Amino acid sequence: MITALIIVFRALPAWRTWRGDTRAAATEMLSQATQVEAAVAGFPAAVDSLQARVTRLLREGPGLVAGDTPTEAAANLAALIAEVARQSSVRLDAVEVRVDTSGTHLLPRVTVDAQATGDIVGLAALLRRVEQGPTLLAVRRLLVRPQATAGPPGQVETLTIRIVVEGLALVPGGDKRRDRA
Repeated sequence: MITALIIVFRALPAWRTWRGDTRAAATEMLSQATQVEAAVAGFPAAVDSLQARVTRLLREGPGLVAGDTPTEAAANLAALIAEVARQSSVRLDAVEVRVDTSGTHLLPRVTVDAQATGDIVGLAALLRRVEQGPTLLAVRRLLVRPQATAGPPGQVETLTIRIVVEGLALVPGGDKRRDRA
């Protein structure tokens, strides 16, 4: 009888501890299995979403600034802005090119900061060509000042224009290789 009481008082708490630990482990395994099943169930939708994104990117590809490196894409953007300015009868005085080298974007941002001279008609043509061109560009800043405040009433007013234009660069292997400018 004493042996039975010792077994009951020692074995029963150990059995209860083992049983609680086993149930907790089973509950955790069930929770992990549920999470895995949810992730696997969402996989086809994620693949579909990825395919849709790739399709949209390829469709927008011609609207991006191309280049083998982000620096080359920025130079291509500067050449594009120079051509647009020439077509708009606006003279470029200075051009500064900037490249986003942070590496946080899959499509690096390339920026051209240009200072130009032209009249109001040239400015309007420049903005129209930048906005309606085949390349998707954003005018981030535009400052316009008259060069001379006093002049004859019939004379065309000459303007000093400062424009910052930004585009996204389509760089092959852009997520693996980053060019530092």
